Amino acid sequence: MATLHLICGTISSGKTTYARRMMAQKPALLLSVDEVTLALSSVIPPENHDLTTPLVKTWLMEKAKEALAADLDVIFDWGFWKKTDREEMESTLTSEKINHVWHYIDISESRWNAQIAQRNAAVQRGETSAYFVDEGLKAKCVSWFEPPCREEIDVWYVPDEE
Repeated sequence: MATLHLICGTISSGKTTYARRMMAQKPALLLSVDEVTLALSSVIPPENHDLTTPLVKTWLMEKAKEALAADLDVIFDWGFWKKTDREEMESTLTSEKINHVWHYIDISESRWNAQIAQRNAAVQRGETSAYFVDEGLKAKCVSWFEPPCREEIDVWYVPDEE
């Protein structure tokens, strides 16, 4: 039976890296809201990101259902920043009897800051199309992110300090 993996974590916490490691162990379809919104950034301005995101998530959920029906695991690299978002998703998945596993990237503040700096440098060099995390975006993330409690999460991942 195919499984939907949901990765919770703030911006630049390592969700995509974690997802790619999962994919190296077992074939899966990675569905990322950021990947879609960044691909559309030339026609949808960044100030419309918050309005576009729910539409992208709805479309990606339908694609996930198609992949799961074809017995392919799916990974949602979405962040799930708010508790209400996680609760709504859990309710939907449970009611639709979709096999799923919640993952959380529990990153220390020092490592998070280092990863943001690395990411921003890569963006500036043109090596990635990821969002540049300026102080405004970082403050937004901090104000919006509600860390999950242990009862919400099936796999609690703490990256090794390097």
